[in-house]
Amino acid sequence: MSLTPFYLECRVGRLVEVRPEGLHSVADLAAIFSAIGQLRRAAPGPGIYCVDWRRLRVLSPEVAQTLANSMREGNPHTLRSAALTSAHATLGLQLDRLIRETNHPSRRIFRELEPMLAWLAQVTTPEEQARAKEFLDSFEAPSSKLPLSRSPVRARPGS
Repeated sequence: MSLTPFYLECRVGRLVEVRPEGLHSVADLAAIFSAIGQLRRAAPGPGIYCVDWRRLRVLSPEVAQTLANSMREGNPHTLRSAALTSAHATLGLQLDRLIRETNHPSRRIFRELEPMLAWLAQVTTPEEQARAKEFLDSFEAPSSKLPLSRSPVRARPGS
């Protein structure tokens, strides 16, 4: 079984950009969280996660439970985590429940871009804010050139 591609990078400061193409299996999650672990080990402190879940569809129960567990394990390394999802009602309800199950007050899910960016702005530098907007805006850009990969994961330029 081949893994679903994903984008993961830390280009500016503490901002970790995550965009899975899909989460179809526990193996997909394992690949993403392994890559996040690589970034985490290179980071000077807790990360600020900017997650774009707009390409996801309803998750299987096994994938949903594994995702909740993996996020919970990452709680000590998370300053703030904001996820943007599509208007898909069932997926939205599922992700709302998963975020609640992580028991982390600084993890939230959003269905609109501007409130998400405003919430991230409370803890980000102007450079991190600009990069978060650029990353999330790139979803709709037809010429988006964001790399999709399973590894390696780049941390900061030059690291």
